[in-house]
Amino acid sequence: MARIMEDTAPGDMLAFNEFPVSGSEFPEEAPKRPDCMEGNAQAPTVSGSLGRIGRRCVRRKPIYADTWAVGDISGMEVLESYDLPDGKVSIVRTEDGETEYNVMPDEYSYHGSIGDSVSAAIDHVRDAYRKKGGSIDRQTVMSLAGTFLRERVKNASEDMSGILISDLCETVYRHTLGLGIFDVLMRDPRIEDIYIDAPCGNNRIHITLNQVSGINSHVRCRTNLVAEPKEIRNLINVLKRESGLLYCETNPILETDMDGGNARATVVGYPLSPNGDSVAIRKHSRMPWTTTRLIANGSLDPYTAGLLSFLVENRSTFLICGARGAGKSSLLSAMLFEFPVSQRILTIEDTMELPGERMRSMGYKVQSMLIDDRMEGDARKRADEALRVSLRLGESAIVLGEVRGDEARTLYQSMRTGRAGSSILGTIHGDSAKSVYDRVVHDMGISPEAFMATDFLVTMGSFRGRGEEKQVRRLSEAVATGARPGEFTDITSPGGLISSAAVRRIMSETGMTEEDMLEEISIRAAMREFLTEMSKRHGEGFLGPEWIVMANDFLSKHLSSGVTSYDEIMGAFRLRFARFGGGKE
Repeated sequence: MARIMEDTAPGDMLAFNEFPVSGSEFPEEAPKRPDCMEGNAQAPTVSGSLGRIGRRCVRRKPIYADTWAVGDISGMEVLESYDLPDGKVSIVRTEDGETEYNVMPDEYSYHGSIGDSVSAAIDHVRDAYRKKGGSIDRQTVMSLAGTFLRERVKNASEDMSGILISDLCETVYRHTLGLGIFDVLMRDPRIEDIYIDAPCGNNRIHITLNQVSGINSHVRCRTNLVAEPKEIRNLINVLKRESGLLYCETNPILETDMDGGNARATVVGYPLSPNGDSVAIRKHSRMPWTTTRLIANGSLDPYTAGLLSFLVENRSTFLICGARGAGKSSLLSAMLFEFPVSQRILTIEDTMELPGERMRSMGYKVQSMLIDDRMEGDARKRADEALRVSLRLGESAIVLGEVRGDEARTLYQSMRTGRAGSSILGTIHGDSAKSVYDRVVHDMGISPEAFMATDFLVTMGSFRGRGEEKQVRRLSEAVATGARPGEFTDITSPGGLISSAAVRRIMSETGMTEEDMLEEISIRAAMREFLTEMSKRHGEGFLGPEWIVMANDFLSKHLSSGVTSYDEIMGAFRLRFARFGGGKE
């Protein structure tokens, strides 16, 4: 049961130590520039320099924890600070010029009788489990800890103001049945990735953090945390128990969902990783991505959002391209909410990133298919089998979390023979439409003529200014397949859009003129821009998928009743907002 059976070591509540200089990864131990200033600078005193080095080398943790917090932030440039449910975070610029995510969990600040009470409560929970045996869960731990702590703090000598028993119980859970420091990191919505390289005890935990100096930027940075091997073993034991997957020397790779499907963990161990276990955790966004949310953070402009909405509504086939971390899955998730609620959707993923559960709660008919290591065969074979099954489940839009190889051949064969769904969307690695074409045709063995069944390709890119650490994600390309294989037409201009074969097909099937189509795209764009503006005034709720569905339904009803005027539809939409949105514009 995780670390529930472990004994706490005797000693003081807070342990302090220094890192050995040799064999260490930490750059603070050897400052990279002189500790002096130009002009009237004076050489630093020996005591001042030793004091700074000492502060940087100090590490601390509660005696029952298995992760060290390194140094302190005194004298560093604080870029930003904010609170977590379980601690405080400071984003700082260190003396060696790096960006550091400095987190101090609440329990690392407990002193005296409060810290002693938490430590005693952890021992109490472990003793209770040893004596009674059987299973133990979160509710049991919280109940045992709560009863013990309420009695214990009655006689506490320190001021308990501002500290809730429930918070202390959370700490007890975190260090018995929970994930220790990873519970704290997983609750920070701004963390996207967590990395622990082997040997874990000699390396800091690193993360990818979003919204650094801007709402659409992300940066890879180190933390002030060093996890002991015991902490990593506990995490791996939880992943093994919850997934039922094998992890050992003969099978040194473990890939599984965690945190209720809100993240994906990959563990690599000995002998594949000679220095021991290494872990990578990819967190998924808890707030569903929508085209309005992508407009709000600068990844899309309103016109492109309206264009994508129009094309999804009209059952187009898309490939979303980009490198890892460029935002492919975010855009794919956002495009799913552009389907009408009546559309049946089949999703195929090896990581549960798409918002299937949220869509079902909104009335969508979504059948999710998960392919992981519990299925036989390698990842490509499993994806191909899942696609073959989905083609037998009836007419549906098919959404592939990632196009890899074998399933691409099945997919294109199905599209050419008319057996595929009414619409197909998927992501694929590649930094442009041309590079994706080369990969699909030359590496995956799809014929150039079959590739032409792809209507549109959109590319997400990650951009970084010269000399900057932070990267910005935004759409960099939107094209349609051209008249000949390997040719593409830019659809961000009206001329290029109208000349594409897929758009001509849409106009033929719907009876729309060029003017009708362009005006509908403008209306969809204006609706999304309007909702984005309302989110700035009234809160992020207006970036949610419910408003996208409402906007599309509102437009559909007006168009079906013969109302096509931009001014008339947008005027009525603004009134609808004032009526149901809880206030004036």
